[in-house]
Amino acid sequence: MNIVRKTTYLTIALSLIFFVSPGAYAKTPFSQDSLVMQKCSACHKPDKKGRIEVIEEIRKTPEEWKNVVDRMIRLNDVPLEDEYFNPVIKALSKHLSLSPSEMSQIAYINSDENSQYREMPKNDLEKRMYTACVRCHTWGKIASHRNTAAQWAETRTMHLAYYPTAILQMREMNWPKEFQDLLEPLSKMFPFESAEWREWLKNRADPELAGEWQVAGYQPGKGYYTGTYGISPDLQEGADEYRIEKRITYENGKTVTFLGIGTLYSGYHLRFTMTSSNGGAQIDGVFDLDIADMGFKGKWWAVVQNKNAFGNEIFYKVHEGLNIIAAFPQSLKAGAGGVQDLRLIGMNFPKAIQPSDIVFSDPNVFPKKIIMAGNTELVVAVDVTEKAVTGPVKISIKGVPYKNPIIVFNEIDGIKIFPEIGRARVSCGQAYPPQGVQFVARAINYGKDGKVNTKDDLILEPINVEWWLEEEDTSVSTLMKGLRLAGIYPKFGRDKDDDLKYLNTSVNNGLYIPITTYGPIKERVQHTQGTGLIAIGASYTENGKTYKGRSLLAVTVPDFIPQMK
Repeated sequence: MNIVRKTTYLTIALSLIFFVSPGAYAKTPFSQDSLVMQKCSACHKPDKKGRIEVIEEIRKTPEEWKNVVDRMIRLNDVPLEDEYFNPVIKALSKHLSLSPSEMSQIAYINSDENSQYREMPKNDLEKRMYTACVRCHTWGKIASHRNTAAQWAETRTMHLAYYPTAILQMREMNWPKEFQDLLEPLSKMFPFESAEWREWLKNRADPELAGEWQVAGYQPGKGYYTGTYGISPDLQEGADEYRIEKRITYENGKTVTFLGIGTLYSGYHLRFTMTSSNGGAQIDGVFDLDIADMGFKGKWWAVVQNKNAFGNEIFYKVHEGLNIIAAFPQSLKAGAGGVQDLRLIGMNFPKAIQPSDIVFSDPNVFPKKIIMAGNTELVVAVDVTEKAVTGPVKISIKGVPYKNPIIVFNEIDGIKIFPEIGRARVSCGQAYPPQGVQFVARAINYGKDGKVNTKDDLILEPINVEWWLEEEDTSVSTLMKGLRLAGIYPKFGRDKDDDLKYLNTSVNNGLYIPITTYGPIKERVQHTQGTGLIAIGASYTENGKTYKGRSLLAVTVPDFIPQMK
C-alpha cells in the first residue's frame, strides 16, 4: 500500500543551511538517474563524493520518510508530482531505513488506528527526554529516527525555526538549553551509524513474497481466527508492489475475505490496504518480515475507527517443512478434572500423527488423543494434572518446537481489563468520526508470589463479562479534601464531577463508542464539550465466586493533527 500523501494549502518559504558530517555513506547509494537524485538534489547538493547532503546523514522508518517528504512539499514548495511520491519513499527507505531489530522497538507507532499503547520512560535519562519532547511527540516517533550528531543538532534548529512557540509552551524550563544538553544522549541512543545496521544491510536479501501464507490472529472483541494470504506481484505497478487476498475464519465459523494491494519497503516492511469482498469495511495493515523464518508479524486496523477494530496477527509462507505458528487457547488449567482441547495452527502436520508425537516440556502435561488432524490444524485433547507446574510450558511436534509457550495455571485469582486506561475521541463532523475503545477482560493468576500487579502475574484467556460505566470522581472535594480542611489550598476547579452524565452509554462486548461531539454543551460549566474521565467496570463469576475489574476511560477531542504522533 502506498503511504498516502496528505496535502494542505499552507506554503511557507523557509530555507535552512545544513552541513554533511562524518558518519554518512562513504559512497552514495543513489545513481545519477535515480528518483532521489533527480527530485532531491536541487536543494540537497551532492558533495565531492556524490553524497546528498542531509539525506544521507539520516535514517528513518518509511512512515517518517513520508512525513519528511510531505513537509518538504508543504513548506518548501518541492515540485514532486503525486505519481513520484511513493517511489521516492521506497527509494529512500531501501537505503536509509531502520534495521528490523531497530524497527521492532517502535513497531507499535507505525499503525494508524486509535492506538491504546501506553509509552513509559525506562530510566532518568528517558524521563528528561519525555519531559522535553513527548509533550508534543510520541517516544516512538523520536525513536523512529537515526541521525548523525550534526543532524540531531539541525533537528533542534528546525524546531526553533519552524515552531518558536515551543519556547513559550515549555516555559517551565529553558527548553532550547535542555534540547542542546540532550543532543549528545540522543546521538548515542539513536545514532546514524550502527554495526548491526551495517551488517544487516550487507547481508540483506530480496524476499520472495509470491505464494500462499498461513495466518493466525486475534481480534479484540471477536476472538481468534485463522486463514490464508495469497500474495502475487503487481507487475503493472512495479517492483515491491503486490496484490493480496486474505481469507480468514473466526472460531464462531464466520468467514471474511479481503482483497487489496500492498507495498514492501526496505525489504521487510509491508503496508497494505484491503476491502472486504462484500463491499464492507476498509482495513490497513503494517507488518514486518523475519526473513529467516519467512514470517510476518504486525497489526491491521479498520480505517474508520469508530469501533476501534484491529487485529494482531502473524502469517508464514507455506513451505515443505512442519511449522507450528499458533496455539488456541494460550492457557490451560491444571487439575481441571478432565481433558482440555488445544488447537494447534501451522502447516504440514504429519498425516498419521499420534499423541506420542506431541511433547510438552512438563511431563505432567500430556496429550490423551488426537481429536482432529489436518494439514494446517490439529485439535488435541490434553490432560493437565494437578502436579503441573504453574507457568510457561513448551510444546513440540516430532522435535519441531512451537516458539511461544503455553501458560499453565492452577486457579483464577482475578480479572484485568485492557487497556488499563482507554482513550476514546468524540466526533467532529464527517471528517472526524468518533473513535471508540475496544476493552477486553482477561483472567489473571497472581503467580508464585500471590500478589497482583507483579512481574510473575500470568495473563490468561479473554473471558465473557458483564460491563458497566461509572463515575471517576475528579472533583475538588475528592482530590483536595485534606488540604482544604487544613486551610492550605484555596478552592478551585469543579465541585462536582458530572462526566458520566454526558458520556454514559451502553457497552456491548467491551466496546465503548462516544455519543457526544466536539461541540459545546450549554448546560455544562464553561460550556465545555462532551469530554471527560470516567471508569469502566467488569464482573465475572466462576464456581460461585465473582471477580471484578476496573479501568479508566478518557474521552477526549478528535485527533486533528494525526501526523504529529
